[in-house]
Amino acid sequence: GRPATQARGYDDLSAAALERLGGTHVGGLERGALSAALAASVTALIQEGEEATLENIEDISGRLAELRADQPRQARLMNNLHVAGIETPLCRDLGIKYPIFSVGFVEGAGPELVAAVTDAGGCGVLGSCPPDEIRRRVSHVRELTAGTFGQNQIIAAFDEASGADDDDREEARQRIEAAIDEKVPVLVLFWGDPSPFVKQAHANGVKVFVQTGSVAEAVRAAEAGVDAVIAQGVEAGGHVRATESLWVVLPKVVDAIKPVPVIASGGIGDGAAIARALRLGAQGVSMGTRFVASEEAWTHRVYKERIVSSTAADTLLTTLFDVWWPDAPHRVLRNRVVREWEAAGRPSPGSRPREDLPAGRRRRPWSDDLQEWPRYAVGIIPPDFEGDPEDAPMWAGTSVDSIDSIKPAAEIVRELAAEAEAALERAQPRAT
Repeated sequence: GRPATQARGYDDLSAAALERLGGTHVGGLERGALSAALAASVTALIQEGEEATLENIEDISGRLAELRADQPRQARLMNNLHVAGIETPLCRDLGIKYPIFSVGFVEGAGPELVAAVTDAGGCGVLGSCPPDEIRRRVSHVRELTAGTFGQNQIIAAFDEASGADDDDREEARQRIEAAIDEKVPVLVLFWGDPSPFVKQAHANGVKVFVQTGSVAEAVRAAEAGVDAVIAQGVEAGGHVRATESLWVVLPKVVDAIKPVPVIASGGIGDGAAIARALRLGAQGVSMGTRFVASEEAWTHRVYKERIVSSTAADTLLTTLFDVWWPDAPHRVLRNRVVREWEAAGRPSPGSRPREDLPAGRRRRPWSDDLQEWPRYAVGIIPPDFEGDPEDAPMWAGTSVDSIDSIKPAAEIVRELAAEAEAALERAQPRAT
């Protein structure tokens, strides 16, 4: 992900710094470990937009040379250098430690999950909900954390092809205005054109991120003035706008819209995948499925357990769950309702198995009323769902391959960061 003009002298700089220090040991550090430290230093300089010159890393080299007898200081310096491998300019811009964003999966991503991710060093993102609930939830997040967080909004209603009516568009507009009025640090938009909202958001000190499904859409978003683009791959869970693998589209988006930051999304479930995305030029990752399987996610336990026990082969990209949002592809787990539909020959709406029967009844967090949930309707399974979770959609991406447990969100963030740092370290060039 380094610009070619800066990468050209990368190895030469590390080698020159080693020559300047001389010997096979410096400050008690083996030459290979020192090389890794210097490589991290050069990477950090490049990420900060500075010219990577020998003089710029002289200070780091000198400090290493002075640490012969001070092992604790030596360890701290090495740790700081290693952190530079996962910290990105976007992290520094937002004031976060790790480039890890949780997805705002509607009401399932509530204040407790958001605050846990943020306090652990990432950036938690609230899910979409009615305007008054947005205000309440933003206020609650601020009671739980002083860190940076986001709020997600689906803008499909503004697309003429969506079938939305004036009431739908007005509701969507009010939700966005509520988030902007509350001055959320980051407004995350998906499934549409962000340009009508950028000016108002920026006037209120709100950064705008938009998730896109193609290079062309990413270019249009960058031209609209968004602060970052989330490049989605077809591996993603939930609604999928992408048509290509993340690993194909990500480097193309990075190249097409630089210097606008790009966040990778889709199929990322562990630190190795985070490191891979960063090496391809991403400045962050957006993860949904991994955080659905967190203790704080407001989702049904059976749903979380199915994520843990499933593999990528158990997911399906389909348009099956089309009630309330037609013709919008999505990736789900093959639970009973999906298998029944497949066994029936994948019939069209109106001829699907048990279509006249509801999936069950559910309560939204902002209401005590139980609502009938139509079979094949969009939505997320709440923890107090009155029905069988096997009859409702279980949104999940191919990252289920990497998820083996339900954990507190803070623990997930810390483990992901440590894994990513280790993977980047292993990929750094070593002196021979």
